[in-house]
Amino acid sequence: MNTILREILRPSLATLFLRYFLTALLALLLIISGVGIVIDQLYNSVDEDNGRSFMRGTVTLIDSELLRLPEAQWSQALARLAPSFTYKIALTDLSHLQALDDSQRQDISRGIAQLDMDDLMVYSRIGDSQRVLVLGPLNFRPNDSDSLLTSGSHANALWWTLTGLGLALMIFLALRPLWADLLALRATTERLAGGHLDERAPRARSWLLSPLMQGINAMAERMQIQMNAQQALSRAVVHELRTPIARLRFGLNMLSEAETGQDTQKYQQSMERDMQELDDLVNASMSYSQLNQGEVTLQWEHTELHDWFAELLEMVRPLAPTGMRLQMTCPRADAEFDRKLVYVAARNLLVNALRFARSSVRLTIDKQDGWFEVQVDDDGPGVPPAERERIFDPFHRLDHPRDQPNGSYGLGLSFVRLIAEQHGGGVQVGDSPDGGARFVIHIPTHDGGEENL
Repeated sequence: MNTILREILRPSLATLFLRYFLTALLALLLIISGVGIVIDQLYNSVDEDNGRSFMRGTVTLIDSELLRLPEAQWSQALARLAPSFTYKIALTDLSHLQALDDSQRQDISRGIAQLDMDDLMVYSRIGDSQRVLVLGPLNFRPNDSDSLLTSGSHANALWWTLTGLGLALMIFLALRPLWADLLALRATTERLAGGHLDERAPRARSWLLSPLMQGINAMAERMQIQMNAQQALSRAVVHELRTPIARLRFGLNMLSEAETGQDTQKYQQSMERDMQELDDLVNASMSYSQLNQGEVTLQWEHTELHDWFAELLEMVRPLAPTGMRLQMTCPRADAEFDRKLVYVAARNLLVNALRFARSSVRLTIDKQDGWFEVQVDDDGPGVPPAERERIFDPFHRLDHPRDQPNGSYGLGLSFVRLIAEQHGGGVQVGDSPDGGARFVIHIPTHDGGEENL
């Protein structure tokens, strides 16, 4: 039994339709019934008065016709008049009106005509006699009619049938696109759960599920981007690990063959440098991964730009080769950003520029229209246009004089791009007026005005 019930209630368009249809039909029945009861209560007395007024002329004419004759001839007179009416007319005694309540019988005995709204019967006392004229039912129709509408029950059945069918059609048409979207959404989520991150939900047919499907697609897009970034980072880390591991293996072999203490010390120092390189590479990769996954919370701080970047430039100056010029142009202005992250980004750009510049590096800070920019120019070999996007990929190195082996892991510019994006901005590279490369970080700011000196 439970198996049968589960099969009947199994999610499908039919069960969904049936559930909503029955609920809507029940609600419709309750509403119509409730409204009917209220209307009956409000207008019953009005309809009864209107009915008495409508029948008053007929009752008066029949009374007049009968009162002209002796009471013994009233039945014969009614028999002659009956064919002229579409409803029954009869006589009864006042004492036989047991179907009416006491107040109605009292009104009839006082000569006040009564209309029974339930049975559509009219009762009127004839003069001062004990006889009562009975007319009705007033909705009498010939029994030989073939029309379905000749019966009130048939008309009600037909009305409810057409109402139910119309309601069913409207609910089915409303639920069909919703069910199709649910099936498509379920298929998409199953594919995503199976590892197919390139799967996307189709365009929604129903407005109700459109935001959900758009959200699923946006989530899948972010997951795919992060997964691709993680895979690229993993492959790059594995590639970078090979060199220090190969040197360590070579150092171990040479250490076992060392003939003097001086050779042993030399190989040990070389292996220690390789171990330190491995440690630095792992730390840099972990920091990059945390930043790429959004695990770093920005700490927005109000900062005076000129003094802060001047201090940063002084900290980088000892890294500049002899004879290298370091210049800065920065307005007296305020901005809000994460100092630690922007420090890392600006320092990486400056160190990168110092590595490839021939004679000068220039730092320019500009702030306007809710943004501030960090520009670093050098007079080195520059970056080829075809490589200006790839240069920000992790561990990417150019086959270019600008990217000769220098002990870096190729993560510096990747950090710059991630930090700019974490702030809601971006980074670009182009040609510098000084002849080399120009790197520009755009960062939105939330502060007030600026004061240029």
